[in-house]
Amino acid sequence: MPEGYLFSEGSTLDLARQLPVLAMNELKAMPESVFLSVPMEDVISELVAKFRPDLPTVDEDSVWIDEEERTYQPRGRDRYDIFSDSYGDPEPQRFHVVMYHLPFRGNRDLFRFQPSRASYPGPQAAIMANDLVISLPTAGKSGDQLNAEFGAVVRSIKEHLATAASDLQHVASQIEQPARQFFEARKAELLKGKGLAASLGFPMKRRPDAPTTFIAPQIRRKVVPVRTETVAPFKPEPELDEKEYAHILSVIENMTKVMERSPHTFHDMGEEDIRQHYLVQLNGQYEGQATGETFNHEGKTDILIRSEGRNVFIAECKFWHGEKVFTETVDQLLRYLSWRDTKAALIIFNRNKGLSGVIETANKAIEAHAQYKRGPVVEGDTRFRYVLANPGDVSREIIVTLMFFDVPTAP
Repeated sequence: MPEGYLFSEGSTLDLARQLPVLAMNELKAMPESVFLSVPMEDVISELVAKFRPDLPTVDEDSVWIDEEERTYQPRGRDRYDIFSDSYGDPEPQRFHVVMYHLPFRGNRDLFRFQPSRASYPGPQAAIMANDLVISLPTAGKSGDQLNAEFGAVVRSIKEHLATAASDLQHVASQIEQPARQFFEARKAELLKGKGLAASLGFPMKRRPDAPTTFIAPQIRRKVVPVRTETVAPFKPEPELDEKEYAHILSVIENMTKVMERSPHTFHDMGEEDIRQHYLVQLNGQYEGQATGETFNHEGKTDILIRSEGRNVFIAECKFWHGEKVFTETVDQLLRYLSWRDTKAALIIFNRNKGLSGVIETANKAIEAHAQYKRGPVVEGDTRFRYVLANPGDVSREIIVTLMFFDVPTAP
């Protein structure tokens, strides 16, 4: 097995500069279908996973040893041959070694790069597929001495790896930010080139006399949807603008504040009655376009807002009945979503004690869901945004916001 000095080839600082450049070159070479069809965060995640250094970590708890006898040829010509009256090469020498096998996980090639702070020469070992082999001669040494010598080598390796980790810690962020900027610019360029810039919106009118009691903003807005891309041939799809999505969620939250201020009115209400109050407020803002229990895709959904024949917002309202029922509710919501539905909400009412425990359990359950992709983005103490995959097409992303509310109980 070839042995050599670790951390003695190349530079981790040079590597930290080169990897983001290589990542951007790969992104720029991607075909236009990637920018139009694949979610940006998926592309960036794959890019980061490919170019982020997978720094090795050693497993000291799984060390095992082996031993063997080796030979070496001493230097010099100190052996005198009386028959030829000349000096020859010394006799080969035998010696015994113990080989410590130190398992590791990660990219073994990174053992070769020299970090910004390193010893010279570095620790000596043979780099195998899944372990480092550290060979120590045994002559004149006790077991304790050998183990101490091995421990010193391991400490040196770990110190070098720690410095390398510091040198390379910003590689991922140095890929993500410029990649995200390039992706957005490239996609906008492609959409403009296809003549879509003028057809990106559909209106969602607010009532002129919409009450402001249950809404946060004071300025009326129209929906400004963006469009995502399907598999070729290119066919843009509408989706709810982020600002309008946030406004709908704020209407829901403000209705909940009304419940908190009037507990005697709401403490006996069930899911359907509470949902009707949400519908009243949403229809007060969206000219009767919010419906309850409307048929949609494979089932019925609690709250549905449509615009020009398209579903732009879907929500489910449920009382908390434990993790199993919650997971079934997530599945139910995903079944309701058709290919053009990309934003949804899951509103959880709690009449149990300990809302924080409910939130913790629900967040763990959704992160363990088969369609989970990213999140949460914490938007408040009781509001969490997730990105899930569409069960019918994993390249399509669904934004689901979890909203948790304590519902008044009987006094």
